[in-house]
Amino acid sequence: METTLSITVRSTDLDGLGHVNNAVYFQYFEQARLEHLIRLGFFPQYGRDGASRHRFAIAETTCRYKAPAYYRDVLLVKVSTTEVRQRSFALAYEVRRESDGLLLAEGSSIQVWLDDSDQAAPLPEAFRRALQGSL
Repeated sequence: METTLSITVRSTDLDGLGHVNNAVYFQYFEQARLEHLIRLGFFPQYGRDGASRHRFAIAETTCRYKAPAYYRDVLLVKVSTTEVRQRSFALAYEVRRESDGLLLAEGSSIQVWLDDSDQAAPLPEAFRRALQGSL
């Protein structure tokens, strides 16, 4: 199962050359990742004390840039689960321009589940099942 998010490039996404800044792609990945987790029934919900009830940290993230995106391009950011481990899970990303389907960027991320002491911990069973069902 994959999740696709549509994003319109904003003027604030651009660099001095007039195309999407490389770091902004990681923001696009984050938006798609959250939509994917929502679709699986898990979303970082914050309590009154500001603490998240679903705690994970990004351990690694990559992006390979293939072609530039420009102001007002509509981008389709696809995310899919690629691996589920004991304490972590991996996602893959693909960014395409909607108008011509051109692949602009592809990437990956590894997320590690954290306990209350911010140490790596086993994925909760319900979360693990949902992730495995999305493979």
